[in-house]
Amino acid sequence: MSESLKNKNVLVTGASQGLGAVIAKVFATAGCHVYVNCARGVENAQTVVDEIVASGGSAEFFQCDISDEQDISLKFQSLKSIDILVNNARINPYSRPPGSSEAEWFAQVFKVNLTGPHLVTLALIEGMKKRHWGRIINISSIQGHIPVPRHMIPYGVAKAGLNELTRCFALEAAPYNVTVNTVSPGMIVTENISKNLTSDEIEERNQRIPLHRGATPEEIAEAVLFVAECGYMTGEIVNVNGGLWMTP
Repeated sequence: MSESLKNKNVLVTGASQGLGAVIAKVFATAGCHVYVNCARGVENAQTVVDEIVASGGSAEFFQCDISDEQDISLKFQSLKSIDILVNNARINPYSRPPGSSEAEWFAQVFKVNLTGPHLVTLALIEGMKKRHWGRIINISSIQGHIPVPRHMIPYGVAKAGLNELTRCFALEAAPYNVTVNTVSPGMIVTENISKNLTSDEIEERNQRIPLHRGATPEEIAEAVLFVAECGYMTGEIVNVNGGLWMTP
């Protein structure tokens, strides 16, 4: 039987839109109090909070740049004890600023997509260990497992590092009843997918997926919820990619 998460405190990073917003709503529906985090998308994040509260859930806005160690140190003091951490915040691999150098872009992607989850986990894991209960779920990507085109290398390498981060913290935290796992999606059909890919590119990818479609954000969020409810799984990478692993 899966564990009840009712009244657990959840922090979802990067939850102002897309997958993060849906994850926040799914945990709120499960009876959790959800901190909806963002660094800059304040209005969108507040909208997510308002929608959760309007639906009878419990949530509040939490602004913090999770890639900034000083910001974490300052703002995490205001949080209640966090039981569940979902490291979802990321830099979109298609949003490279014009004129940025290879080193600048690589460092920027790593700062948010890998350093950030590391810093947030360090900030919260000791409290979980003291309470002998906790769930940490890192949101990775299929691109952390496979070779990617050159423009995607920083993103893919950061996600591969996130998978290793999962395994390292899982081994450390297991004696304290704290699990650490990864959910690794394939293509997700969010509201912003058309900003990253053309309709032809989306269709080409659909044809390579055995289920011939991308995932809905709700499908990935339900997988994240399942991982949080399962107290006997740790150090694992849960791949949710429509069967893409089966293709040669």
